[in-house]
Amino acid sequence: MHVRALLTPGESAARAVTTVRAALSATGFGAAVPYFAGGLVIGLVFRQEYISRIGPIAVQPPFAATMVVPLLLALGTGVAHGTWPSAVLRRTLRTAAVRAGSYLLASLVSLAVVAVAAAASDAAVGPGMVRSLLLFSGLTMGAGAICGIAFAWCPAVVICSVAVLSPPSTSPLSLGSMIFSGEATGSQFVVACSVYVAGLAVAVVDVASRGYVRRSWRAESSTRSADGGRYVY
Repeated sequence: MHVRALLTPGESAARAVTTVRAALSATGFGAAVPYFAGGLVIGLVFRQEYISRIGPIAVQPPFAATMVVPLLLALGTGVAHGTWPSAVLRRTLRTAAVRAGSYLLASLVSLAVVAVAAAASDAAVGPGMVRSLLLFSGLTMGAGAICGIAFAWCPAVVICSVAVLSPPSTSPLSLGSMIFSGEATGSQFVVACSVYVAGLAVAVVDVASRGYVRRSWRAESSTRSADGGRYVY
């Protein structure tokens, strides 16, 4: 006897897409999309431009305009899981997995945008853009998890401002080199990767959340009694 499949391959794919879209909508991932789109547009439109002055401040040495793209992408990564703390029963692997999924997906999208922008740029900025993206993303994820997504931008924008105001330096670990240089060294990647991993860990663990509290034994007992002895979750 022939048994028809419950779902055709096309229906299965459509359901999977719908599920992913619903999950991302629930986590607030949509708020990050404008940052990714803006970074892509800037990377393509200003691929031949250099920045030598920001308002009245002269920038020395000038840097490729595409080096601004990692900052925008990192701001999007910092708000990729834009839900506010909520009172759930307990902290589980599922809550951590959802948070990690939001941030890692944002990082993958950001890397894809960086690859496109670096390929389109006339300058050799690929390694520097990846380094800056890792550095900024770690800062925005950590700040967003600790202070709230409304303040995720603060540390990245502040160190950019300090780098602009700082005198030129030949040190590879100076702020100017870490942020604006199109080239990257091994020591810079070590620092940037360390900041990224630390920021991701803080964001996934969600250290500042006032939610994720366990229900007390008294609350569970009262709920069980009200339901005739059955647990309610």
